[in-house]
Amino acid sequence: MTSNKELGLETIIFQYIDELKFLFFPDKWSSVFLDYSKNEILALLLLYRNKKANMTEIAEYISAPLNTATGVVGRLEKKLMVERLRDKEDRRVVNIVLTKVAEDFIEQEKGTISHYFEEVVKTLSDDEKKAALSIFRKVASVLKNDKSTSDHNDKAEKRVKRIIIE
Repeated sequence: MTSNKELGLETIIFQYIDELKFLFFPDKWSSVFLDYSKNEILALLLLYRNKKANMTEIAEYISAPLNTATGVVGRLEKKLMVERLRDKEDRRVVNIVLTKVAEDFIEQEKGTISHYFEEVVKTLSDDEKKAALSIFRKVASVLKNDKSTSDHNDKAEKRVKRIIIE
């Protein structure tokens, strides 16, 4: 008979972490991939899908303030992954685009991810694929709804504190 501790959520989570930790080892992915922050990866993916974006669009996509997006783009420029291009019709508009190096990098990483995804999908029956997709959608929905609820609560609870300076 299994104890409650064995069936606890924490135990299940740690078991999955232990089983899947290899996904975070550099030998599974190109080591270059691990040299980028979450915001840098998200910005690269946005630019890959949309071909170009301005700083405001990047900031909204990564859910960060404009000054953070500017820093992200600046770091990506230093890594030769993006470049800023002025619009030919309106010189005030600056668009961010991927360089050829970035496009090649993303294609290579897509290939790696696709390989692992295909390996997993090959082992699943049609019913298991449908169930996995349904579970993934439910998990994403719950996490998304919980995030928006907690964001709303955080905003409602924030109050201006009076600081007395002597």
